[in-house]
Amino acid sequence: MSSTRQLRTQIKSLKSLQKILKALEVVSTIKLQKMKRKTELLRDFLIDFLNVLHSVEWEINLFDFDKRNRDPLGRRLIILVSTDKWLCWPITSKLTKHLSTKYAERKDNLDIFVIGKKWLEFFVRDWWSVVWSLQLHDNFNEQELIPLYTYIKKSLEQKKYSKIKIYFNYFKTTMIQVPLRFKLFPLDKESFDSFLQDIDIKLEKIKKPQINALSIEPSKWLLIQKLIQETIKYIAYSAVIQNKTWEHASRMLAMKNAKDNSWEIIKNISIKYNKVRQAKITQEISEIGNAKAAIEQNQK
Repeated sequence: MSSTRQLRTQIKSLKSLQKILKALEVVSTIKLQKMKRKTELLRDFLIDFLNVLHSVEWEINLFDFDKRNRDPLGRRLIILVSTDKWLCWPITSKLTKHLSTKYAERKDNLDIFVIGKKWLEFFVRDWWSVVWSLQLHDNFNEQELIPLYTYIKKSLEQKKYSKIKIYFNYFKTTMIQVPLRFKLFPLDKESFDSFLQDIDIKLEKIKKPQINALSIEPSKWLLIQKLIQETIKYIAYSAVIQNKTWEHASRMLAMKNAKDNSWEIIKNISIKYNKVRQAKITQEISEIGNAKAAIEQNQK
């Protein structure tokens, strides 16, 4: 049986751990609130940007652009937005499990661009073709994603990939996060509309004008290419923001659950401590009573 000194030490250690967990929870909460503001601002921008594209889609169609020059069975690129902490394991594992199952037989025709260090070792160890990896700070800025933008741009110019997809976790609420994928290239209306539905974005209904009122410079071809690059860039940045927001939410919940569980452990150890203490007091009283009775009997 544990001694009262050991139990007191355990209770003291758990209370110290509680203070650390509470501090980490506060830090994660602050970071989460900052990322949520970024998410809201970026969402508003994306809605405006997509509405502009939607308003001119009858003149400038980004979907299935340059389709004849792509091999549908060509090499593919997967951009996986993972985490830097193991606290986010459950939902992140769904993405990697999906990738491992779907592309296991096509690994030789697939490249992976990993954002976040936790799944880099996994793909390297399993002999996947990892072409690049990025590690982002908690309060990262868009400049840290320049290697991703540059790689995608060069790949499009060289027509290296027939398809480019990005996998990430979409942050809906603190308790609800959804694993999503989006086909960055080639853009097609069906998958694009499905993606907008998943993230609860509705574009404005705009009627087609009766006359051609658009003047496009320098050319429609160059403008479409630029808009495709910008669309891919903003959606990729949005995916990373969403994933990082979800990561902070997961950390906050993990710290909160650990703190709450520590209260239960302290409560159980305190009950055990009181029982041991009462048993010792009872034993001491019994020993005193027995000693007194023995002394009185010897005095007779």
